[in-house]
Amino acid sequence: MLEKDDYQEPVCPLSPPPKRAWHDPPERIPLDRVIAECDRLFGEEQPFLLGEHLRHWRRKAAELGDKRSELSLLNELMGHYRMTGDRERGLEAVRDGFRLIGEVGIEGSVSAGTILLNGATALKSFGEVKEALRHYAEAFRCYGAHLAPEDPRYAGLFNNMAAAYADNGEFRHAEAYYRKALALLKEKSQLMDRAVTEVNLAQLYHRQDPADPRIAECLDRAYGCFESPDAEYGPYYAHTCRKCAGAFGDLGEKARERELNERADALYAGD
Repeated sequence: MLEKDDYQEPVCPLSPPPKRAWHDPPERIPLDRVIAECDRLFGEEQPFLLGEHLRHWRRKAAELGDKRSELSLLNELMGHYRMTGDRERGLEAVRDGFRLIGEVGIEGSVSAGTILLNGATALKSFGEVKEALRHYAEAFRCYGAHLAPEDPRYAGLFNNMAAAYADNGEFRHAEAYYRKALALLKEKSQLMDRAVTEVNLAQLYHRQDPADPRIAECLDRAYGCFESPDAEYGPYYAHTCRKCAGAFGDLGEKARERELNERADALYAGD
């Protein structure tokens, strides 16, 4: 969700004045509650209801002229359509979100970078790899203008850039960015993101050489993240189990695939 400060980030005093002064509409949607419901539906693995919820409130925001909230909801919809494989609506959400970045006037901000990152990841998932790489570069410029190099938000950007480079056949670039992401994911709270990155790296090695011994090493480290006593069990743990399980199976680790799916099932069922 985009917060108020996302629209009031510092700018260079030598920069030209903003093109527009943005004013909130008289009435806005209850964005905090809308996003909280999104989190609940996501945690309960209810993608159909989540999509209906997001579309309903996006329409309400548009009717009110509440473009900030609409942009937040489009940001959520980009990820939702990517996960559900809805190409047509996904591409529309990306285009509309990128347009609203300019209308709201947050170009060059960290928030713009995050929206560009999410949009680029949706584009990549729908096969628009070269366009995705252009927008990742824009996101990188936004982050670079405001964030320290060690900021963990770069990890998500690097991970997704790596996947795009891999799809573009640039395997050396892909490996370099996966390793950059891993170097940033050192905290206990980042165990699930580390697991995903290790799985991604294993898949990259497999694409180049199915007999590469580094595949098993990456998968062992990824599974260790799920087994860690520091892992926090909850919706994100369940989501990551589900996300990684298929990759374990595809790479020959069927027992671990079953175990991860069983953990996800138990958490989604509330056990």
